[in-house]
This record gives sequence, structure tokens and C-alpha cells, in this order.
Amino acid sequence: MLKEIRGKIIDILYEVFQSLGFEKVVSIEELGSSLEQPPDPKLGNLSSSIAFRVSKSLKQKPIDIARQVVEQIKTSKLPLVERVEVAAPGYINFYFDDFKLTETVVKEVFKEGKNYGRLALGNGEKVVVEHTAVNPTKPLHIGHLRNAVLGDVVANLHENCGWKVEIQNFIDDLGRQVGVLVWAFLNNTHLEVPREKDTKLDFWYGLIYARAAQLLKEKPELEKEVDEVMSYMEKGGNEIANYSRHLSEMCVESNLETTTRANIPYNLLVWESDIARSKIWKETLKKLEKSENFVWETEGEYKGCFVAKFSHLKEFKDKKNPDKVIIRSSGVPTYMAHDIAYQLWKFGKLRTRMKYRPWNTQFNKQVLWTTAPTLSKDRAEFAKAKKVINVIGYEQEYLQQALKSSIKLLGYEEEAKNSVHLSYKHVKLAEERFSGREGNWVGFHADAVINQTLIRAYIQVSKNLPDIPELEKRELAEIIAVGAVRFWLIKFSTEQTIIFDFDKVTNFDGETGPYIQYAVVRAKSILEKAGKKPTPNIKSEKLSDQREKTLIQHILQFPEIIKTAAEQLKPHILAEYTYQLALHFSKFYESQPVLAAEEEETKNARLALVYLIKQTLENALKILGIQVPPKM
Repeated sequence: MLKEIRGKIIDILYEVFQSLGFEKVVSIEELGSSLEQPPDPKLGNLSSSIAFRVSKSLKQKPIDIARQVVEQIKTSKLPLVERVEVAAPGYINFYFDDFKLTETVVKEVFKEGKNYGRLALGNGEKVVVEHTAVNPTKPLHIGHLRNAVLGDVVANLHENCGWKVEIQNFIDDLGRQVGVLVWAFLNNTHLEVPREKDTKLDFWYGLIYARAAQLLKEKPELEKEVDEVMSYMEKGGNEIANYSRHLSEMCVESNLETTTRANIPYNLLVWESDIARSKIWKETLKKLEKSENFVWETEGEYKGCFVAKFSHLKEFKDKKNPDKVIIRSSGVPTYMAHDIAYQLWKFGKLRTRMKYRPWNTQFNKQVLWTTAPTLSKDRAEFAKAKKVINVIGYEQEYLQQALKSSIKLLGYEEEAKNSVHLSYKHVKLAEERFSGREGNWVGFHADAVINQTLIRAYIQVSKNLPDIPELEKRELAEIIAVGAVRFWLIKFSTEQTIIFDFDKVTNFDGETGPYIQYAVVRAKSILEKAGKKPTPNIKSEKLSDQREKTLIQHILQFPEIIKTAAEQLKPHILAEYTYQLALHFSKFYESQPVLAAEEEETKNARLALVYLIKQTLENALKILGIQVPPKM
């Protein structure tokens, strides 16, 4: 709706600029970007700053341009616009007819229901979203969970906007961390770390890895043994490589128990070892060798290495040594090598196909597939994306830019343009980052955070609902706890580093998941107590209070909020919107009686408004991956 209203206003403005002879100094795009929602409702529903942008070109004051434009606008061509006014020093403010707007919004939300806010921006094109990518040597800590939740919400936003979404989880089972873990098991270091009862396997792996890292720190000469283990892992087809894959798969299975608990699904697990041993890398290498931008160095620092030459690219001008090694002089491919092959495969630019097998059936009833070297079959529907979004921490910006540039240098300019790095800052302890090597994730791993939040949620549920069965209390507390953690990780901008504060995660008041969950539960309760189904056939003038007008205006914005959050890859925009809607609802509920309204027509109108609030909140929470408990 808002998009259509904006479009009509922009068209009218352009017609006016043409009639005034100003069309040469303004474009449709400029008119669109100048039209925004003002901070104060008294300044209108939408406001254009276009007069400021063209003032210099027209050699006129913004206020004079604005007056000329407003004089030419005929509101009869804008059905929902009641009046247009000039505000100093040159704004053009559009005021909607409140009652017509209310009538339109009510009918739209009732008509669309669960589909309200769904858009057709992607036109069924495929987007691959890769996220999580935890080394299979430890449990997810709260920082990893931020990655997974961000990726999950970005995937949901794109699905809601009409994209066909494929979610991939890349498993780096050839990295040094895995080599250290395998070395630890081969040398019986795991026997020094007893696995206590009910300890998750990935947690135990993490303790073993931390112990092994400490041993290697004390005796650096043992690193040669790790190198030997890794050489077997990289070659494949031997007992150590098979054992490494077995240990990694066990860890991933344990990791997935955590992501399942956090309501995070996937479509495909992609293993680095499968990429390395498939013909995908060989095909990629042939492409690279045909390009003059990738060379085998015969002298200098990188003698004997296969290198990507980036020194001529403006993106790398500030780098002291911009070139990137693809294959070491030992003949071993770097991470970058497999990343290039993986990215090309995601876009469907390689003839070679991967092999797959089912992993399990997930909580959402969808089958999770995995790449596999054996007992596998071809499936043509994976990859072949129009756009690829890699959710990876900010410290990988150089490598992601190098990946993007490599794709472009191979001639895949469109694919390079559509290679998107969703960078984010990490979650920190008060004084340091989480580290698998140091083992300071203990107590802050994802399961522990959810469990501690669960305890606080259980206490609150027990206070509010003391007479319900014990099992029901625990089930409600689990839904609330997961919602609390997810919302806390989503509500911050990706540019922000989160200093871990457990009290903020578990605070059930203010800008939190439980606050929004409770708003939906309250709305449902009101509708149930009404004893009748609300109807869109209301008298809109009965919703004349400013709090009611604010809610209507906020609900109107929902589709545009989704569009903005999806296009800008900023899930926190939707989180903030959802909280504000719940907050406006709370203020409305406190001042405007619904079931006890004096007039039946007023009651019906407010019930319809409560339905709009409930439906919009439910649709928003679905995208945020947060369940609504039946009671709180």
C-alpha cells in the first residue's frame, strides 16, 4: 500500500516539475529518494525535501520552489492524500486522510492475513545464503550463534520477498583446528579429558581441542606431527582422512542439535574435503590458469606459488602486498583456492557436479542434505544461484573482497556483483574475544546461554502460571528463552560489537523478545475473550485517537520495512520495527478499552485494530524466527 501511495505521489511531483519546466533538474529516482516519513506526525505522513536538492540548479530558495510545486498539486489525483502543505524552510508535506487510510489498511490486512508483508521482489530467482560455518572441533559459542541467527533471518527476509532460498552450511573439515583435534585423538589426549554424564559431544571436543592446543603451546616441536596428520587429511583415501571425516561428522551432528533448538534450518551441508577431492577444484584451476591475472611465480617471495595478481585493482591499492596465494609452493591449495571453486559452484559456473546424500529430516519437516564422497547421488537442483550471500565476520573482509575480485577477473562480472559479504562484528567478553584455543567459551557457549535464559524464563512462567502442569511450564520457558536469545542477537546493527551482558539477554522488559511475544499473547487473549471474529467492516472514524492513528500508520509501513531490511541486509531494522509496534500496542491497550468500550461500533473497530496488530506481529516474528507461546 505505502509503495503504491509513494509511487502516485512521485508521479504527481514529476508531472508538476514538468509543467513548471523543472524536469531537466530532477529525475524520478531523486524524487523517490527525497520522499520520507517525517519524525513528527504533525509534519505529515510523508515529506519531500526535493526543493533543497534543486535549489542551486534553479537559483531559487527552497521555500519558493516548494510553494510553486504545492500550488500545482491536485489532491484529487491522490486518493488517500487529504492535503499538501509547505513547511519552512522548504519541505513539501503530504497529509493522508486518516479515515480513508484506516479503512484501506484494515481491509488490506484482513484480506492478506498471513501473507501481509509478502513481496515479489525476487521473482523466484535463487539466492544462496551461507552461514554458521563453525569448525567441527567445538560447540557453537554465542558469537557463532549470532552468525547463524543473522543468516537465518536474512534467508527468511529473502524468502518473504519472493526469492527461492537455499541455505548452506560450509564445514571446514580440512582446517588446522580439525588437524589438531585428530592428532589429539590419535595420541590419546582425549583420555586426559573425561566426558562427564550428559555432556554434549561438541562440548567435549572443545575441551579436548583446548587441551591439545595447550600441549602444542608447551611443546612446539609436536606441530610437525599435526602437519603430518593434515597431509593425510588433504590427500584423502586413507585411514586418517576417514577418521577425520568421522570425527567431524559427529561434531556437526552435535552442533546441529544446538541450531535446531534455536529454530535454524539448512538445505545443504557442504564439506571442504568434498570440494578438495572432487573435480570442482581441478576444473576451477584450469579456469584460473587460462587467465593472465593468475600466475605461477618463478621468482621472489612467492616463487613456486600460484598467485592471484590484485596490485592493479583499485580495491587493493592500500595493501602493502595485495597479491594472494592460491596454491602454496608445496602444491597444497589454500583456503582461497577452495573458496573460489565453492563460489563458482554456487553460481552454477562449473560443469562438475557434487554428490549428495540425505543427512536427516529437520524440525521443519524438510530434508537436510550433505555433500558426500560415498553412498551418494547427483541432485541438479542445488546451487545455480542468481545471488550469493556469505555471512562471515568483519575480519574476513579482505578475503571476501579477494574472492569477489577473483570471480570478476575470471570474467564473471555479474556473479562478482552478486557476491555479497554480510559482515558483522562479534560478541565479546568484557575483556577478550571467545577463543577455542583458550577455551574461554565455556559458560558462554550457545547451549549454556539458552539454558541460563531458560531458567529465568521458567521462574517467570511459574510466577505467572503456577497451576499449569510442569511439562507445560518447561515447554513455554523453552519457547520464551529461544525467542529472548534470538531477538537479542538480531536487534543490534551488524556494525556493532556486542559486549556480552547476560542480564540484557534475559531481561523480559523493554526491547526484548519476551516483550514482543507477550504482546501477541495479549492480543490473542483479547480476541478470544471477545467471543466473536473481528470483521474489516468497521466505521473508521471510531479509530480517531492519536494512539490508534499511530498504530495504523505503523502497520502500513510493514511491507516497506521488510523490503528495506532485505535489500540492505539489516535484520535489526525489522527487529526495531517489531518492538515499536508492540510498544505502541501497549500504550493503546493501557488507554483505550477494547472489550469494555462504551459503544458497540467502537468495540468492533478496536477489535479489528487488535487483529491487525496480532497479524502483523505474528508475520514479523515468523521472519525473525521467533515462536509465539500459547500463554505467558
